[in-house]
Amino acid sequence: MSIFYMLLILSLWGCEAVPQTVVSIDTEQVVNEDYIGNGAQWDPYQLEYSKGRLEISEADWEKMYHRLDFMRPQFIRVMTNTTSVMKDGILHPEQGLEHLSHILNYCQTRNVTVMFGDWGGSLVDSHKETINEENLTAAAEYVRFLIEEKGFSCIRYYNLINEPNGYWSATNGKYSLWARAIRFFHKKLKENKLTDKLQIIGPDVAIWSTHESWWTDSCATHLNNEIGLYDIHTYPSKSTVNSGAYTDIIRAYKQSVPADKKIVMGEIGFKFVAPEDSLFQQENLRRAEAKPHASMDDSQMFVYDSMYGTDMADALFQTINAGYSGSVVWMLDDAMHSKEAPDKLKIWGFWNIFGEEQFGSEEEEVRPWFYAWSLLTRYMPAGSRAYKVYVEGDSCIKAIAVEKGGNHMLAVVNVSKEKKTVMLKSSTLPLLKEVKEYLYAEGQLKKEGDCRLLPHRQGVTLHLDKGETIRMSGESLTVYTNFDY
Repeated sequence: MSIFYMLLILSLWGCEAVPQTVVSIDTEQVVNEDYIGNGAQWDPYQLEYSKGRLEISEADWEKMYHRLDFMRPQFIRVMTNTTSVMKDGILHPEQGLEHLSHILNYCQTRNVTVMFGDWGGSLVDSHKETINEENLTAAAEYVRFLIEEKGFSCIRYYNLINEPNGYWSATNGKYSLWARAIRFFHKKLKENKLTDKLQIIGPDVAIWSTHESWWTDSCATHLNNEIGLYDIHTYPSKSTVNSGAYTDIIRAYKQSVPADKKIVMGEIGFKFVAPEDSLFQQENLRRAEAKPHASMDDSQMFVYDSMYGTDMADALFQTINAGYSGSVVWMLDDAMHSKEAPDKLKIWGFWNIFGEEQFGSEEEEVRPWFYAWSLLTRYMPAGSRAYKVYVEGDSCIKAIAVEKGGNHMLAVVNVSKEKKTVMLKSSTLPLLKEVKEYLYAEGQLKKEGDCRLLPHRQGVTLHLDKGETIRMSGESLTVYTNFDY
């Protein structure tokens, strides 16, 4: 073979003339109508740490508001304990409101849907298998006070008892006990004339496989009048999500939800529980041990890595394409919760707002995965419609296509460490004009100020009828949108 032909063959190999993967968008097939939105868990802060009580300054509240204004969350989960505002069995709803109101005021003024609730510790007795009618009545009165008297109409869903299928839950996994609490609480909401303003969400179970889907089946059979919105919590392993097996797991729960009801992901985060991810778990524990204020039992130390952002995008894309109507990540801020000791924090957040005050100023900075989740929250506003997307080729590529009011977002994630070539195609959405292109990848973020991600390109026209080829870095997310903000 001549040198010429050898060079020609080598040059053709380098051109990648045929894309490895084709993403096809069919806007005539809707997989999700009237999406509720994406967001984060934002609970009232712990405030008491090993060095005493801290208070969030107005400057820090404003810093968080500024960051959230870039994210534009549409769906926030806020959990409390009703007994924290009770004394000697009497409800004092104004107690602690100066703190809680910062969270609810933000949601009210930005039209964010809030899932409010009680963790459940005082609402049932799993040993006696009894419900606490006094505290359940107080919980119903507390949420009435917040909605009716304080005007927080942003509270549209109520989450009664966290993860009731777990041995760690107040119900100790007892469905019948939880169901009795739900029925009693719903009765109290009716007495308070709230059922036209507030819906109960459930079953709120934590799942790692399809084995707990009987909870949604049972709710559909026995509690469908009481439950207005269905939800589950997932903490999948990285390999489960990246392989696509996650879709089969969560689809089992969606399929058991009545056709006239929606289901959302009430909590989502990653835990390295699969044997294939043992090296990630070893590194996670090593990092937690090396950080003095990290909980060894309950921290996700890869929130400092850009990889966590692409993994969360992968999980979200599968959730959307499986027909779910919203996702809430665990969690917004490390400073909200501790585990083994007051200063052993659950590190899962986008930042730690008490970094400068106690935990190290670098902890207060925005972490990489904030930018990935923000793009997918910001450009999937409430009321969006998600279209059917077909991905042919590499299983490391996932994608979504959403639309609202004639504006679109197309997003593609590559969860492998290798560069990939992807073609975007659509015969039903032939052309998109005045598009912004955002790139999320390690070392490639185009940032401005404290928290703002800038487009890499603007004024782009996508000729999807002909096909648009994009080249993606390893562990990267590409977002195209013509929303005008």
